[in-house]
Amino acid sequence: MLCSCCVAPVFSGVYERSSRLGPSVALMLAAPSLNPAALILTFMLFDRRIALMRLAVAGVAVFFTGILVEQVFSVRRIDFHEQNEAPKGPVLTTFLRECTRTAFRAVPLIAVGVFLSMALAFSLPLGALSSQGGQVLAIVMVALIATPLAMPTFFEIPLALVMLSAGAPAGAGVAMLIAGPAINLPSLFTIARSTNWRVAAAVALTIFAVAVAGGLLVSLA
Repeated sequence: MLCSCCVAPVFSGVYERSSRLGPSVALMLAAPSLNPAALILTFMLFDRRIALMRLAVAGVAVFFTGILVEQVFSVRRIDFHEQNEAPKGPVLTTFLRECTRTAFRAVPLIAVGVFLSMALAFSLPLGALSSQGGQVLAIVMVALIATPLAMPTFFEIPLALVMLSAGAPAGAGVAMLIAGPAINLPSLFTIARSTNWRVAAAVALTIFAVAVAGGLLVSLA
């Protein structure tokens, strides 16, 4: 039940210890996308077809994005033992040292990502999303903005409700519910730091694509 920013350091730790890109990415996406409380609220507050689409597409994104990036990209394996040659000490000391090391690596990237995300949030053109006949454009626009946007846990729900109340198509709400919690600039920066920018871009493009697909399925069905 972690947001995409909070789970970013977890991704780094799991990837460094396992050197398995697919499971690490799946864990990073599953924590915010399949948050049980957020899914329950979605079923309570939205039309059932919107809620079911969020659940189905989030599951597809979690289980297939990790497989895709691991199959496509060859990332250098990390030798965890070589990276941690410091003398062993008490468990608490080791834990605090690892937490500090992870924080120094991840927090600056998260801070920069949050700052840029807020700039995107203030530019969200809610009025343009209500235009008739522009369903596809609205879905693509929302997915494009929501993918890098950093937001607190559950915040995608009121954003989607506001868009729908402003006249946006149902597909735009679905795109926000899928892309909003799954990934953002801070978590993409963390992926790039631990692997490379090609992997981060592939994850972002995959989430964007499934969010658009889910939105189109709801609006055009």
